[in-house]
Amino acid sequence: MDKAQLKKTQPVVYRTLSHALTSGRIAHAYMFAGPKSANTKNTALLFIQSLFCPHPDEDGFACQECDSCRRLAAHDAADVKWIEKERIKKNDIARLQEQFSTTAVERNGKRVYVLDRFDKATPDSSNALLKFLEEPGTSLFGILLVENAANTLTTIQSRCQLIQFRPGSIAYVKNALKDLTDEESADMLARAGYSFEEAAALVTDETYPLIREEAKVFFENMHRITAVYRMQREVFPAKGEHTTKQWVNVWLIWLLYYIKHSGRSDVRFEQKVALVAIVTETLDLLVRPVDLALCLDKVYARIRKAVNL
Repeated sequence: MDKAQLKKTQPVVYRTLSHALTSGRIAHAYMFAGPKSANTKNTALLFIQSLFCPHPDEDGFACQECDSCRRLAAHDAADVKWIEKERIKKNDIARLQEQFSTTAVERNGKRVYVLDRFDKATPDSSNALLKFLEEPGTSLFGILLVENAANTLTTIQSRCQLIQFRPGSIAYVKNALKDLTDEESADMLARAGYSFEEAAALVTDETYPLIREEAKVFFENMHRITAVYRMQREVFPAKGEHTTKQWVNVWLIWLLYYIKHSGRSDVRFEQKVALVAIVTETLDLLVRPVDLALCLDKVYARIRKAVNL
């Protein structure tokens, strides 16, 4: 995360973290809450770099150029643990506690853990973390990254300092992506709430254009049963290579984009409303553990019913 960009796009976050760093009043746990476009993960990295950097600026933030900052950016530091999983489980927290049961390796003695997508963690992992938060170790700091703080236990919220991020600028993400992809793709990803970094990682993945094309093909043929057969057998078969939450999400948001922005005259207004509701509800459902193949079969059936009314 570029410090100047953080100051411009998230001024309240910038001032809050700057005050903590310059005053030395670092909370033992933070909850960074905001949509994907808010860049909470990269802000967490900057904050961690700032905790270890020997050459901070006048606002307390890291230089981002020294050996310490470079190692942290490469996730090559023994005292910093990132848990980045679709759904954090109790065993993940248990391993984290075990790893931090020993003393710090770095000279300043600080140890930091980051739990990504913690609002999607299992109930058991939340209870395990709660015990961890109730007895914070010396110089041990935690950062929980969530999209919606309300989806975490209130007891966990109360033990963290909440840092609320505002949504990132759609225009900024769209303009930044134009050097990597076409305008339509940049527009879709920006509207879907992706940060530039997340969107850039997607568009440079060789699977991305395939999923995009399949969403377009399905949209153009969604009234045909053959379109469903293609999805079930070739695109998202059970246990298929691309049958993952990541790619199902991408397919759904492209489908939603085509539904909203297509000028198809054969799709009536009420049908479009029904289709938007089906896709939106499915995206919300994917936050929880689901059988992807079964979930998609229900989507195909609901869509065919809506377009054939």
